[in-house]
Amino acid sequence: MKFIRLATIAALSTTILAGGTAAVFADENTEVDNERKEVRTVPTEGQVEFRPVTDEGEDLEIVTPEPEPEIEIDPLIPTVGPLSILMAPTMNFGTQVISNTAKEYNMVAEMQQKAGTEGEENKVPYVSFAQVHDIRGTNDGWDLKVSMSEFESNTQNNILTGAEIVFVGSRIQYEGSNKANTPEGHADGLKLSATSGAQTVMTAEQGKGAGVSSVVWGNQDELTKQFQDPNFDPEKDVIENGAIQLHVPGTTAKDATTYKATLTWDLTTTPGNTTPEN
Repeated sequence: MKFIRLATIAALSTTILAGGTAAVFADENTEVDNERKEVRTVPTEGQVEFRPVTDEGEDLEIVTPEPEPEIEIDPLIPTVGPLSILMAPTMNFGTQVISNTAKEYNMVAEMQQKAGTEGEENKVPYVSFAQVHDIRGTNDGWDLKVSMSEFESNTQNNILTGAEIVFVGSRIQYEGSNKANTPEGHADGLKLSATSGAQTVMTAEQGKGAGVSSVVWGNQDELTKQFQDPNFDPEKDVIENGAIQLHVPGTTAKDATTYKATLTWDLTTTPGNTTPEN
């Protein structure tokens, strides 16, 4: 089994074969149309051959899962590979008041740059998503998993014991024309912790997943509605994406500091294929 960690870029190269020196003998058909005119028909062939991507090719671009608003996102790690993670979410759960009761904190919506603009003032809230590009041409399938370290700080109570990220709900966005190739998403309420091990968030069984697939968290209409609320103050308020939450037990000791965790996204290939490790 091979692992691809975080992001690679994929490219596609095609070779069109036409013409050549070999003679082709086609059958000629003669028919008579409705106007009693003689029509002669000769069939010929067209051909295109696809091969797996090599190290040379065009870098892929992220396909945004929501048509509006129009945004521009660069791949996380622009490297070349036929099976790639181009995007995964960065999670910020904001600034919270210390509490001795169990709390659930919605993720702060990720902000993305509006197409054709620059500057923080032209960023808008957008759904979070992880995106896989599969251009191996083998239909071998794949599995996208995420694992999490402890939330840690450099203070006395340095571990946020019992903290869990909960993926409340999601949807799968598949860009291929053959919807039978759509991968599967995770169940609602999927929990991720430092002790849970890697959890599958999107998987394509044998014969599925070719092309571009995204697992999407959040409702774009709801995020846009919060952003456009006349009472929203970007200096004091945040846009919340309730599709991803952080659960913290009330019994966990919390210092007045920032706790950080690392999320690791692993793309597992089907055993036996020749995709290189990245």
